[in-house]
Amino acid sequence: MSNKLLAPDGWLVLGLPWPEQTQDGWGECAVAIAPTMIPRHLVSKGAGIALDLATGLARDPNDGPGKAVFFSDVTLWLDKQGKDWADFGADYEAVIDELVKAPVPQLYMTLVQKAHAILCDASRDGVRLYYPGGDVEHVTPQVSADVHAAITTSLERDWPPYIQGLIDRGALHAQ
Repeated sequence: MSNKLLAPDGWLVLGLPWPEQTQDGWGECAVAIAPTMIPRHLVSKGAGIALDLATGLARDPNDGPGKAVFFSDVTLWLDKQGKDWADFGADYEAVIDELVKAPVPQLYMTLVQKAHAILCDASRDGVRLYYPGGDVEHVTPQVSADVHAAITTSLERDWPPYIQGLIDRGALHAQ
């Protein structure tokens, strides 16, 4: 069996709306997919571009965030190139919606709200978090890198048994 199924080169992590129901401040608010596992004929051109860019960023030691590439990382990378999703004829919300609904292995993730905000942030200067007591936190690149690292660690731990379970049930065929 290909080790690429159990340990892909990287993941594209999509932020979902923050859920109404949470448990001790944690909510199921993200989904991870492995771009290299998704045949491009299953998705639109825009979604294929997102998957290809995420794969490239996961492999890029200079510009990439590591193995867990957030959709917002791809958007920010495009911005740094002077481009946006419209340059590819794609609506980023439609691309996210399509990828979430795609018939491919997807691992749902539970995060705290701060990590969710960082996951969804594509701003050039980093997100500012406003707290009820009036405090404001400007998320530093180090905090963002820490969230990427934590999500990568979670995926490296949880993805292999998830995929192995799909294989064992016959829902995914290893080739």
